[in-house]
Amino acid sequence: MNYKCVIFDFDGTLADTEKINFGIFQEIADIYKLEKISFEEMKKLKKFSASEIIDHLNIKKRNIPGMIRKGRRKLHASIEEVDWCRERWPEVIQELKKAGYIIGIITSNSKKNVKKFLKNKNAEYFEFIYNSGLTGKERKIKKVMRKRKLSNEDILYVGDEIRDIKSSHNMKVHIASVDWGYNTRESLERNRPDYIIEEPKELIQILKKEGAGVVGKD
Repeated sequence: MNYKCVIFDFDGTLADTEKINFGIFQEIADIYKLEKISFEEMKKLKKFSASEIIDHLNIKKRNIPGMIRKGRRKLHASIEEVDWCRERWPEVIQELKKAGYIIGIITSNSKKNVKKFLKNKNAEYFEFIYNSGLTGKERKIKKVMRKRKLSNEDILYVGDEIRDIKSSHNMKVHIASVDWGYNTRESLERNRPDYIIEEPKELIQILKKEGAGVVGKD
């Protein structure tokens, strides 16, 4: 598979927003009269899909858009506290950029938050950042394909959640799931990603193995 484009998820894949988002949820839980959970309880939810977590926490679907808006605003105010999920991400991303790959981000987070994070980290290497909203990432993947004149075989998606796998499968796009994010490795494996990686450098190894582009070449 000769990949030309690598698309990243943001939260839990590139940016370690887990603890901050947990604190934000506790604040929002007060507003919406939801039962608070401990950090350990939250970790146990990692084996569930997003829809299963919503059901488990008894979140009313009509409240979800408002909760997301409030959460994004609170995260924006604290984005300086967020670090990379893995310290080698900047090095790997620069290598992909140097090799000529199209690299971008599709996220349910706001473009504003992502851009602020990347600016703080001096990592403004990405050619596009799209917010997927609540309707899944398929539409934005399709947009990338259309605007960049790419086929589904040209794209490798990198994400941390079950819903990333499902969106990629729906678009017939290969996915490399990271095992350090919002879903457990076991739950990811059950949904059959094309690859699972434990460290960012393994992404380079995948691209080399698949004969993709010029990564690792002089």
